[in-house]
Amino acid sequence: MKYKIPKRYWRIAKRLTIAELQESNTSDAFFSEKDLFEVNIARRSEGLFLGFYSKKGIQTAFERYGIIKQLKERGFNDLIFEIDTSDPYIHRLIIYDGKADSSRLLIEVVLRKKVIEIQMPFSNRLNGKMFESLAIEWLCMQNPNKSFSDEKPRLPGQKHPGLGMASKAVEILIITAWRLHLAGLLNTPDHFHNAYLYSRIFYYLNPENQARFMALCRDLKDYSPDMISWAVEWGVVIDEIQNRPMEWIIGEQIVPLHSDLKELFESADYQNWVKEKSRLFKFRLDIDKFKNMRAKLGGYNEA
Repeated sequence: MKYKIPKRYWRIAKRLTIAELQESNTSDAFFSEKDLFEVNIARRSEGLFLGFYSKKGIQTAFERYGIIKQLKERGFNDLIFEIDTSDPYIHRLIIYDGKADSSRLLIEVVLRKKVIEIQMPFSNRLNGKMFESLAIEWLCMQNPNKSFSDEKPRLPGQKHPGLGMASKAVEILIITAWRLHLAGLLNTPDHFHNAYLYSRIFYYLNPENQARFMALCRDLKDYSPDMISWAVEWGVVIDEIQNRPMEWIIGEQIVPLHSDLKELFESADYQNWVKEKSRLFKFRLDIDKFKNMRAKLGGYNEA
């Protein structure tokens, strides 16, 4: 059974009004009569994040969900919010601490709306149908004040330790997709640890990718997620069917929000197909090569 977002977040979401989420940082009370006649109402959403949220609205939402409080508890008391909506299709939200500099970056998320087509390898009434979803193009959450340690080892792709808020961020993004009346939230994990974290609530859109991932978790269950992530990165996870290093699973995962999509991914047809297909994969971690790579490259301390 998939993880469910805490009910308190849904309560907060439903209490947040459109007026609050689209509130401007400046007052409209100073519009001149000329401004009022010349303003193009059809273009009012152009500067809004995802065509819906103002910067102040995002700050209000983060306050209500407790994100700002958690950042302050981690020592970040001078938050700077920036949104970039210059690209009509891809929007960026960045949060810095103290100064708008890459060395003080805490959170960066890049989002866009994307249409997906359902094509299952088994008969299903949704095959060929299109759904508009919210896609995570990039998500970075890091703590520039912390250093890596044996307890919190560096993971592939990391420059700094995480903020420990990734699950909450994904939950807020799911609520964002829901608020925009989109069919689901999409993500394309680029490392095993990302996919492992997301697998509590995401399904691979392609069931063959889901089967491969499940087989990988099954066969390497005796190793920690961080160890598996580095092993995949270093090419020391062996695909025993192909008799070669495993190639990482490049594919989209989805949290289905539309009732038809939920029904599909929770169906016996999807689950049984994945279960049967997973039996065709077999993986092994070459522990000797792993130890050699760790000694040679460093940057990883086994927990």
